[in-house]
Amino acid sequence: MTSTLSTYARQVLVSVSEFIHRSAEPVDNDGAKEQPSLFAKAVEDLHQEVVRGKPFSIADIPAIVDAVKNLGGVGIDDRKMLLEKIIVLMSRLPDDSQFSATLQKLVIDILYKDLPHPPSSFLPLAYPSYSSASGSKVTTFSNGKMAPYDTGSTSVPSEYAYTNGNASTEAAQGIRAQTQSSYAKSVPYAFRSADGSGYSLELPSLGKAGTPYARTVMPLRTVSPQALPDAGLVFDSLLKRQPNAPGSSLPQTDADGFAPHPSGLNSLFFALADLIIHSVFDTDHFDESINRVSSYLDLSPLYGSGWAVGVGYGPTAKPGPIENDMVRRLDGTGRLWEDVFSDARLLFMPPTVCTLLILFGRNHNFIAQKLFEINEWGSYVDPSELGETQLRAQDDELYNRARLVNCGYFLQIILGDYVGAILGLVRDGLTWRLDPLSESREVSHELTPRGEGNACALEFNLLYRWHAAVSREDTQWTESIFESFFKTKDFSSITPDIFVKTIGKVLGRNPDVRKWTFQGVNGQMLARDPETGRFNDADLAAIMFKATESRAGAFKARGIPEVLRVVEIMGIEQARRWGAGTLNEFRKFIGLKPYESFEEWNPDPSVHKTAERLYRHIDNLELHVGMQAEESKPAIPGSGLCPSYTVSRAILADAVALVRGDRFLTTEFTVHNLTKWGYHDCFSEKDDGTLGGALPRLLFRTLPEHYPQNSSYARFPFIVPSAMQNFLAEPKDNQITRYNFDRPALLPIVVVRSYENVLEVLKKQDKFDSDFERRLRVITNNVKPNIASVNSTLNQLNDRGRYSLLFSHITEKLLKEKSFAVPGTSTKQVDLVADVINLIPVYFASTELLGLPIKTDQTPRGIIRDQGIYEMFANLSNFLFMNNDQYLAWTLQDKASKTTEIVVDIVENHLSRLLGQGVVSKLSDSLVNWYTGENNFSDNFLNKVISAQKGSSKKIVATSIFAAIATSAALYSKALALVVDFFLDENHADARAALEKLVREGPDSDAKIYQFAREVLRLNPPIPIITKAAKTNTSLSGGQEIKEGQRVVCSIIEANTVDTHFGANAFTADPQRHAPGIPGLEEVGLVNSTFFKATLPKVLRVIFQLKNAKRAPGSPGNLARVNTSELNCPTVEYSDLESRLSPWPASLSIQYDA
Repeated sequence: MTSTLSTYARQVLVSVSEFIHRSAEPVDNDGAKEQPSLFAKAVEDLHQEVVRGKPFSIADIPAIVDAVKNLGGVGIDDRKMLLEKIIVLMSRLPDDSQFSATLQKLVIDILYKDLPHPPSSFLPLAYPSYSSASGSKVTTFSNGKMAPYDTGSTSVPSEYAYTNGNASTEAAQGIRAQTQSSYAKSVPYAFRSADGSGYSLELPSLGKAGTPYARTVMPLRTVSPQALPDAGLVFDSLLKRQPNAPGSSLPQTDADGFAPHPSGLNSLFFALADLIIHSVFDTDHFDESINRVSSYLDLSPLYGSGWAVGVGYGPTAKPGPIENDMVRRLDGTGRLWEDVFSDARLLFMPPTVCTLLILFGRNHNFIAQKLFEINEWGSYVDPSELGETQLRAQDDELYNRARLVNCGYFLQIILGDYVGAILGLVRDGLTWRLDPLSESREVSHELTPRGEGNACALEFNLLYRWHAAVSREDTQWTESIFESFFKTKDFSSITPDIFVKTIGKVLGRNPDVRKWTFQGVNGQMLARDPETGRFNDADLAAIMFKATESRAGAFKARGIPEVLRVVEIMGIEQARRWGAGTLNEFRKFIGLKPYESFEEWNPDPSVHKTAERLYRHIDNLELHVGMQAEESKPAIPGSGLCPSYTVSRAILADAVALVRGDRFLTTEFTVHNLTKWGYHDCFSEKDDGTLGGALPRLLFRTLPEHYPQNSSYARFPFIVPSAMQNFLAEPKDNQITRYNFDRPALLPIVVVRSYENVLEVLKKQDKFDSDFERRLRVITNNVKPNIASVNSTLNQLNDRGRYSLLFSHITEKLLKEKSFAVPGTSTKQVDLVADVINLIPVYFASTELLGLPIKTDQTPRGIIRDQGIYEMFANLSNFLFMNNDQYLAWTLQDKASKTTEIVVDIVENHLSRLLGQGVVSKLSDSLVNWYTGENNFSDNFLNKVISAQKGSSKKIVATSIFAAIATSAALYSKALALVVDFFLDENHADARAALEKLVREGPDSDAKIYQFAREVLRLNPPIPIITKAAKTNTSLSGGQEIKEGQRVVCSIIEANTVDTHFGANAFTADPQRHAPGIPGLEEVGLVNSTFFKATLPKVLRVIFQLKNAKRAPGSPGNLARVNTSELNCPTVEYSDLESRLSPWPASLSIQYDA
């Protein structure tokens, strides 16, 4: 109760403050963003502190003191949790805190400079380069891919840095020669090369595939190889998963030795970790100094790394096409083949890894398709119209831009979901995220380095061996795979030689990526669709659900499953051959205090005593083993991954280096390279119910029928649902009731396309539940409105045409106010959609029906500007009528709920005054009207509705008015915009002439004008897709069967162009057509058929009476339509000035003679 009262008090205080602040603002804000009042901001800051917790406490002081004393000396004592305390401080400060922003820049700068840029040393090449023209040796790797020639080359020709890498190998030069895609070097945008070359402009070979690993720490500790313990003994003694000994201080284990992750992280989190790791690490088994992938987050497991795919095996092998081209269709669309990827190593990973990568592949195709549809530069054409060279050029551009966007989105998932989980931000209910990409300056005003390149180091190759976190389920899967491959259950008998030989055979089976497959949850290999090549969505979703439910293991000594024994032995031995430094040398290098004893390293007696017997002295402890068996961090604020202390510190430094050193994620991460739409698509909506995540949008986008909008499986994919439910129960600002923590059920859809069937579904309200009504109940708290009564009142008041004439007057007034003169001419120009059509119902509804305090020149102390009201109405209608995206449903519901709260509250206050109810409400409504200068024009309409709904509660009446009027205003504007755009089209000049003739004939032709407009809307329905829910099993005419519970999708565009109903000219607007189309509009408020028919012709008269009205020159003169599809139905979206897609027309400018 106290919480409810405090929330109410906060809302009241903020509302009053905002009322005064908004009313004092000028009518025209000159394009500036609206800012909250200082009081409202202060209240919100206080609210955030209550929800997030205090950013600093007295207990934090010892960590700061230790840092001041030891930063330049022995190193920071990471047991005092300084980094975690800084993370907590930044994450809990207000969103716009300047101190938090400055502190973050300092932290990023420190983390970036933890590692040298460029690296100070590289591993030496163990084998000579393949650079001899004669007698050059061809080495074929276990996956059938050929080693690149001149793998040790330190220079790349400049032209190669700007090509797709589609090149044949030329051994004499040790480089790939240019081929048919050489034109790509002159394209006016930057893109990723196939092999990572050219990512650094100063050092083009830095971090490219096929170059040596960097060495971060210079090893100076002299340890004889003979003094090092046997790798198998080390694994069995310190790393092998087993139950804890009595009195152990290690994380508590079950009987099988499994310790559940303390933060509730699941297998899906570590599947993404696998993708990240395999994007930047692939050690050449013939030359272990070489990294076969680039040192950048370029999704190389999906796209490839520029290696030639071997044709044949053994000594007769010949280089074939590069692996990047094997996943591409090369058909002019920039798309990949369905559900393919390039890296065969992932076939040896748990199925979740392959599934997640496939979703990124689907995302690439979605992006490429959108880029083609939007055609931002107007340069893309139908591939069937292109010659071979032009086809490849278009395909390369779409592919490259789509890859940039996909990698940018991959990065946002890493920062939002992955790093967010590492820091425990999602678990702790915080939306703040570390931003290592932003531009900043040193104290000297020099720019902090960005985009200078990166080279992965051997130390971090060892750091990312996270096998202790393998879940029970993935352990069982791995055991079954090993049993199948190695024909034994005695995993200790598998030697490195046997492992390499066997895996080489497995990964080299089939070079055709379109035939690769992997196991589903039932242990059977997934089947591809024989026509499309796609995997079944339900199979992929089942894998994802299982991974979400599978709790990962805790990082700990003795936590690695025995089945991975040979893998760990190979890692230990490889680190020794690399000459890796010791644990203490690494800790000292990154500024941490070296350990003085084994007990300090891991307090558990059975662990540190065993380690001491094996290594004798703490300074001898190997880096790989030391990080794996070190004590792990507890699950505290700022610590979510809970790995070992050294890993926890180093992983952030490496993450910052990976992303900040990549110019395609920093200096080249621009709207010019990604396009405006592509750039925006990399980022998720704010306050989308994910607490700062980005992966949820990928799940909703690529598996749309399997993730409901409120599912925790989608909104929090990296945390086991049961654990997340407990975490959400703790925050003070409780949102837990909005989430569903059960495994999602299939959301089956069935598409209805014929005219007769669509009409049948729309009319049979007893058999099909309206999505509009269901969503309306959500935002009105289940108040049942009487929309029909409001429609009737509206039509009665317009019986003599008063409202129709008012629409004409508003149109004329807006045209006069919003038009401007074109310099040097007698011509005027106006944005007809943004400044006139979208605002006509805004002014009418605000002043005549709802009584909203609109800010105009006549009422300068109003509260809401006209464009602000339109945005409110558009968000509302988008949620109720348009949206079919489960991801966007969350934010749209919030926006719709906010609009509902504002409008219903204002209308209720008006009703209280008119009914004489509530002294406070009457007084406040009168004061608002007096202060803002608002008239009482809406009183007549409101009184009529009160009379018509006599006996209904004030809440029902207010909700009825809101549900009819506010929900339909934006729909009215859209329908009008579509009609006007049609008649402005030069291709419809005859129709335009016919319309203008009707306009000249006078009011008696209104019915004919409306009939013409109705025919236009048949071809351009304002709501192209209408969804219903089947209440029962139903058989439609023609035999189409609908099952109870199915989501029925009505394709209005297809239904309205069926030639069997509309004839051979179904795609032509014929005003004489007797067969009416399906308007795609609910009988609601301003778009109820009677009112719409009475008012629409009046507006069209005003617009088409303008002299010589025509589209403005260039892009502003066009309604930026994007023909696309949704729910397997054709639809239309509109691009705004920022290339954001929306169901609402945003802008269309015309010119006319003054």
